Parts: sequence; structure tokens; C-alpha cells
Amino acid sequence: MSVSEKVIVATDELPLGACLDLARAIGQQVYAFKVHNLYDMDPSIVTQLHKAGARRVWVDAKLHDIPNTVRLRAQAFADAGADIITVHASGGIEMMMAALQSGIPEIFAITVLTSLSEEETHLLHGQPSKAAVLYLARMAKLAGMQGVVCSPKEVGILSKRPELKGLTLVTPGVRSVGKDAGDQQRVDTPLAALNAGASYLVVGRQLTKAPDPVAALAQLEEEIAEVI
Repeated sequence: MSVSEKVIVATDELPLGACLDLARAIGQQVYAFKVHNLYDMDPSIVTQLHKAGARRVWVDAKLHDIPNTVRLRAQAFADAGADIITVHASGGIEMMMAALQSGIPEIFAITVLTSLSEEETHLLHGQPSKAAVLYLARMAKLAGMQGVVCSPKEVGILSKRPELKGLTLVTPGVRSVGKDAGDQQRVDTPLAALNAGASYLVVGRQLTKAPDPVAALAQLEEEIAEVI
């Protein structure tokens, strides 16, 4: 696996044209393109991104509802051609299993959002973030999810647990040294996340806001190459 294949591009806030241009520039190099609001505006974005060069398209819907509703929504994403979707692990094992009926190749379960502080996590989940993430990841594994999404602060714990072996560990909230953390709370560097056991890094503004995304990706590659 090349260095770039560890990267998933988060396209939040990008207009449609800019998103497609980015896919043409680096789509074949990275693992996937992640979309959210663009899908809401036009589900054909999945097909358009594939045609522009994206190897995989992740529709980051973060489904959280009763099992039958999640099944129907997941099927709609499958029909649109999505390669990856997300569900909230907190929705429960039956709900996650309902999403699997769509046949989408990869379904990742969200554990604790990276925008939540330690205090907020404790208020919502009744335990520290590391304990909450571990509990939700175990549920995701039991449900048959292909992977989980967690912050760089918890990925090290998950990567060391034998009962979670085989789970893909997807890590948003990564920022190279000197980059703005934005609305994220529990963040770390790409190098630290990979050293801790992350399978893939979700990178947004560091690439999408760069004057030259190709050069920005090359710089990120250099930063994390020693881990690969």
C-alpha cells in the first residue's frame, strides 16, 4: 500500500465543481473521497466522483434510527453507488446489522465524535472517552461492521485489543503540526495516529483548502512515509 492510500479526503464545504476538480487531481492516489452535504444536494455526486477519478466514495450519513429506517436508507446509498457509509454505533447492534443488508462493501461505525471534549463525552456516555469508544467498538465488531471511526486519542487502545482484530480503524481529527484544529477537540498529528495503529486518516481542509492539493498531498506523504 502506498502512502497516499492511507488518506481519505473529507470534502465538507467544497462546492461541487471544486470537489470534482480535486478528484481529478488526486482521486486515484487516495483511498476514498468522503461526502456529506454534496450528497444531500445531489445523490449523483457518487457517480460523478467515480467518473472524475475517485476510487471509492464514502457517503458519511452517520445513520442513527430504528433498524428498518436504517436498512432503507443504507439501500438508497447502495443504489446510488456508495462504496462506504457510516452508522452510529450507539444505535445498537440490530441497527448496525440492518445496514449490512444493503451490501455496501464497507460500513464504518462512528464511536465518539471528535468534536466532543472529554467533559462532553463523559456527560453523554457516562464514562471517559477511551472507555466509551472501546465499548462502542466492541458493539460494532459484534454487529459485523468492517470498521470504526475514532479520534487519534483512542485509536491506540483499539489497535491493541485482540477482540477487535480485523476492524479497520479510521481516524479523523488529524492535523499536521502547525495546522488549525478547527472545530475538532480530540486531535493529533497524522504520524501519531498511524503510529498508534490507525488504518486510514481522514484529512479535510489541509488538502481541500490548499492552493495546490497535489503538492499538499505530497507533503503529507513525506510526513507519514516513515510509518508506512
